Amino acid sequence: MNFAGRLKYYLLGFGLGCVIVWATLYRNHDRPSWLPKGRIVEFLEKTDVIVSEQLKCKLTCNNIPLDFMNKAFWDKVEVDFEKSATKRKPCPEYYITGTLANNQKIVLYIENCELCENCSQEGTATLRNFEIENPSTNCECGN
Repeated sequence: MNFAGRLKYYLLGFGLGCVIVWATLYRNHDRPSWLPKGRIVEFLEKTDVIVSEQLKCKLTCNNIPLDFMNKAFWDKVEVDFEKSATKRKPCPEYYITGTLANNQKIVLYIENCELCENCSQEGTATLRNFEIENPSTNCECGN
């Protein structure tokens, strides 16, 4: 077989491979969820993140609505794996930076129990803490 015939078979196989990858990984997804950031954000977007009463008080005191973790918020977040405790067992904690609707920067510390062995918290996520620019100092939320 000459070079042109081999090149034709190569390009045909390469094209079919590209179509299969697109169909299995990218179709109907805003972001590919096979990357670590995509998997984490996709899980957190679908899960109701548990917020303690103390953190609800701090959010309210800082004029942050309790429903700020919506689809628009999750579309613009970044996960910093260097600052995250990804090796923590049974549930790793992730350092997530984002922007609120009023363009205020927020940092979330979220414990992600997407998968954990012999753990009652499997499939849950918990907001452990948050940081914002210029926090209110007159909160009496029982530190």
